[in-house]
Amino acid sequence: MQTIDSLAPLTRAQHSMWKGHHYHGSYPFHTAEWLVIEGPLNRELFQQAVELTLKEAKALHWRAVEQDGKAYRVDDVDLRPAQCVDLSHLDEQGILDWADQAVEPPFDLSEGHLYDYVFAHLAEQKYGLFFRAHHVALDGYAYGLMISRFLDYYQSLKNTAPLKNKAFDHFDKFLADEQRYLQSPKAEQDLQFWRENFSNELAPKKRLKRKLKQPFYQGPRYEDVIDWETQQQMNQLAAELKLPSAMVVMAVMMSYLVKQSGDEKQCFGVPMMSRLGTASMRIPCLVMNILPLRLAGNGQENLPETVQLLAQRFNEIRPHQQSYFEQMRHVLDGFDPYENILFGPIVNWIPYPLPEQFEGCRLTKTTISAGPIEDFDIAITNKFVDGIERLYLAVDGHKELYDVQALGEYWHDFMRMLRLWLQQPELRCSELSIEKKLPD
Repeated sequence: MQTIDSLAPLTRAQHSMWKGHHYHGSYPFHTAEWLVIEGPLNRELFQQAVELTLKEAKALHWRAVEQDGKAYRVDDVDLRPAQCVDLSHLDEQGILDWADQAVEPPFDLSEGHLYDYVFAHLAEQKYGLFFRAHHVALDGYAYGLMISRFLDYYQSLKNTAPLKNKAFDHFDKFLADEQRYLQSPKAEQDLQFWRENFSNELAPKKRLKRKLKQPFYQGPRYEDVIDWETQQQMNQLAAELKLPSAMVVMAVMMSYLVKQSGDEKQCFGVPMMSRLGTASMRIPCLVMNILPLRLAGNGQENLPETVQLLAQRFNEIRPHQQSYFEQMRHVLDGFDPYENILFGPIVNWIPYPLPEQFEGCRLTKTTISAGPIEDFDIAITNKFVDGIERLYLAVDGHKELYDVQALGEYWHDFMRMLRLWLQQPELRCSELSIEKKLPD
């Protein structure tokens, strides 16, 4: 049994979510994925696989305690029980509406209620798993680890075969990695980089939308696959530049959003893995860090130059990605952390596709909630479609500002600009236009 003297502190990322939970409530920090499995699934074995994975994921089984104004972790929480529902009477939209409602119940960090999982009967050859967690426990990469482990355990149980991957590492290994970094000279060197490049006249100027009742909240999402012709054009350009195709989408999206704001110095939020070289590559937990990045073009760049400029910006900030954004807010000169925010919108790329098929079954994943939204965020995801890796583009919006229909209109407005630039890559950014303006 742990005592106060032996309690582990929360990581920087966990502390940020714990603090946000206390300021804004639980709901903005809920995340959820909806899995649909079609085919001859052995449901009993799949349930066992999920529960074995959850038991192995130690970062899901703790509660937060506060002592002398600081938050600590107590690892004494048992596996939560599964829930089972029959949704066979609902159509596809009815199921998504059910999932939206299932996201809402609050989590209790002090009790260690960090996640829930619901098995759903959909049809004779169709099964669902609704898996939600507080962002303090899991990030997007961690969800991928968990789902991959579900499949690994299932295949092992079904075929009486060894697991393909090693067990998850214990969360304490990542905590030790983080503490070593914080006590190293590199931590201060990284903060100095951010001071030099994002202070005073270079400080981010974006302000919170004060008219909103809830400045950080959940919101609707519009997501669709990028059409194959456009995908092929991006693949060709990306191959010429020796960069991922998703970098093309990100660069054009940032250019589109700069046109929306009229601010060439706009700071975007770019989630960084921060896992490479650490134990967290095999730990499902919250590690993700969001850093400010300026595209900072002058409008005279053509498409290849714009994509290369974004790659250059990533190369500039990547060596300093272990500086955590919450700390950064309080060390930049000329930046008011209570009136301004470091970045926005967030432009995220999730590059790790899940398998489309396993053991004769088809797997489809839908993100129901990705966490708090300040205004308008972007997610680009690699997914397999009929055996081919494709890019999906999602736009998330604050529910007080957008509905799904409006987000769809922005999605198509952006795609119009992307297709035109791919067809005429010699055009300068200043020669392109937007047709639907974001709200002020």
